Amino acid sequence: MKKLKKTMMLVLSMLTAGTLTLNAQNFQGIATYQSAYKMSGLSIKGSGMSPEMEKQIQDGLKKQMQKEFELKFNLTESTWAMVESLEGGPAAAIGGMMLTLTTGGGIKYKNTAENLFLNETEVFGKPFLVESELKNREWQLTNETKKIGDYNAQKAIFSEVVERTVISFDNTDNELATTADTIRLEAWFTPEIPVSQGPDDFWGLPGLIMELSDGKTTYICTKVVLNPTDGVKIKKPSKGKKVTPEELKVIRDEKTKEMMDKYGQGIGGGQSIQIKIGGN
Repeated sequence: MKKLKKTMMLVLSMLTAGTLTLNAQNFQGIATYQSAYKMSGLSIKGSGMSPEMEKQIQDGLKKQMQKEFELKFNLTESTWAMVESLEGGPAAAIGGMMLTLTTGGGIKYKNTAENLFLNETEVFGKPFLVESELKNREWQLTNETKKIGDYNAQKAIFSEVVERTVISFDNTDNELATTADTIRLEAWFTPEIPVSQGPDDFWGLPGLIMELSDGKTTYICTKVVLNPTDGVKIKKPSKGKKVTPEELKVIRDEKTKEMMDKYGQGIGGGQSIQIKIGGN
């Protein structure tokens, strides 16, 4: 933590001394990221389900996680949004229900000056605007470095507890439960782009996060455009009913349970299916 503070103070002193003449009006950019998903974070097991069916569902879900995102940023603000799904589409049918992962939709806004995080998202087609404070992660800097594109990057790590959702279907009862696991975050940031921004809700390092992995999902920056000719417009998301993260979880769990009750009865013959999804 002391090393992180020292590095951030060095960047700030450079800005103050005029070594880098930047401000929120004349320094902005757009970073493009691609996501990759390790199926070790998701397991699908079921009595009566063949290994071929399990693999088919896992492959379909993996394709849905291959997406492209844009991070628009200046010195204090950023927006994170999905550009397109590289290989989208429903994964597979389970008891007449199409299993689809809906992650990464909407716009996520971070304002480091105001400690504000806004998440514009949907739950079964209904829009919500989730407002909260930025999550403060006490990153630990390491001595590891590598080149990412044209930029020199340094590795930082952090461990945190995340919830995993477990969905169980059978022909008599359906269950929705959550478990807590500790994950290790690895971030590669570049002080050469001195903004405390990164993918999704991640931030807090003395430079743009170019690569991020939680052991399950990896975001890799493939392109950075600084101070584009047309400028960068950063707008706060405003679509949807305002809720807290806790309120959204209750709503999502209720809607998911309704969906399970509606479609889960289609699984017959004594079969049961359990799906475990890592992350939030």
